[in-house]
Amino acid sequence: MAMKTTSSKKYLQLLLFQVVLLGPVFCGKILVWPTEGSHWLNMNVIIQELIRRGHSFTILVSNATLYIEPKPKATEKFETYNVSFTKDVPESLINGIVDLWLNNRPTVLTFWQFYKELGRLSVGWQEMNKIMCDAVLTNRELMARLQGSGFDLLLSDPVTPCGELLALKLGIPFVYSLRFSPAFTLERHCGKIPTPPSYTPAALSELTDHMSFGERVKNFVSYHLQDYVFQSYWGHWDIYYSKALGKPSDTSLLIIQSVLMTCRDRNPPGSQSQERGQQEFVITSLKRG
Repeated sequence: MAMKTTSSKKYLQLLLFQVVLLGPVFCGKILVWPTEGSHWLNMNVIIQELIRRGHSFTILVSNATLYIEPKPKATEKFETYNVSFTKDVPESLINGIVDLWLNNRPTVLTFWQFYKELGRLSVGWQEMNKIMCDAVLTNRELMARLQGSGFDLLLSDPVTPCGELLALKLGIPFVYSLRFSPAFTLERHCGKIPTPPSYTPAALSELTDHMSFGERVKNFVSYHLQDYVFQSYWGHWDIYYSKALGKPSDTSLLIIQSVLMTCRDRNPPGSQSQERGQQEFVITSLKRG
């Protein structure tokens, strides 16, 4: 009898301890900076799951969108901004990238031509991207409306830069919808993650961690080609971000600053992230590689 009483007390104490740890869960208001094509399909899956959990969304979309249907719902609001190009521009770029990737895969003899064409398409994509970014950042009425909406987070697709810049302008944390960049370029230069090419296969290289000598050479070349592409076709965003923020800025450092903002404990105890019992660790350096 004494044993049963002692056991019951222990279970009661454990139950009371768990009750003390409980707290309210707050649903958030999330702003979305999306990308067209298949990237939107991926992001929309995330959005719909978070809507199911009670969060509300505002999605920024241009008037030249191809796949995003701006149909307001109870939990989804669309902010449409005007751009100077038509739907033909993103459609042509997306078709060019898909055709290059599916029908003109790089070989030992053609990889330079492949990356040259990829660079040309990247320039076109980023010219379009800057027009989109300008259309939002220079629209004072839209920016004031976003500033006053009290967003908790910005969900951004990194393939279309500007999401992290918009987050900094609004003073809110942001999260990327993708978990890696080609050849881990951003992760290596911004996050300083160790990726020795002899052991770590570059993202999108189609290699595994078991590589022959020839595959290791291919992996080494993949890393350096992606570094070249990144610096050649993405480096100019440093100048753009500097102008937008009114001070000299480094895109890599801005990404780090935004990630650090995301890691701050901005939510009260019992928030959605704490409810899942997950912890995030970000290793960063303020030196640029």
